[in-house]
Amino acid sequence: MRTEGVLLAVLMGLWGLILIMAGVLVVRALTRASRRGEVRKNGLPGEATVLECTPTRMFINHRQVVDFLLDVQLPGRTPYQVRLKSRWHDWNVRVLDVGLRLNVKVDPDDPQTLVVVGPVVAQDLGRFLLQGMEAMVSGQPAPRDPVKALADLQRMADAGLVTDEEYARKKAEILGRL
Repeated sequence: MRTEGVLLAVLMGLWGLILIMAGVLVVRALTRASRRGEVRKNGLPGEATVLECTPTRMFINHRQVVDFLLDVQLPGRTPYQVRLKSRWHDWNVRVLDVGLRLNVKVDPDDPQTLVVVGPVVAQDLGRFLLQGMEAMVSGQPAPRDPVKALADLQRMADAGLVTDEEYARKKAEILGRL
């Protein structure tokens, strides 16, 4: 009889510990969500460029979590890099690739904490598909993704491979395709 009482006490203790741990996880998740909302509302606006994107084995609601390395640029500050694990589906991005430029909000107290607001240049998947089908019918090559083309152009300008005039002209041409 005494053994059953001890087992019952141990089981109750384990269930209590599990409930406490679950409560801690829920509070932690709510705190993180609240902090992200605060950064989205009051964070410093900036831009980030995707340097690396590596899929992880983790899924949330059937959406894969990706490990990103971002190059963050805030106005008047030195660029720096941030590692971010996120579901890119939350970013309103249709075409994700290295070089993609993103609008971000950065926590002023912790520059490693940021929220992706969306792409710098809006992506219209329907237009990309329509242009691709038109290219197939006409036999001409399909136009490149303008977001990737802008990122490539920016890298070339940053490396000094194109002049300011060439950059402005080509940028206007790419934006004209949108």
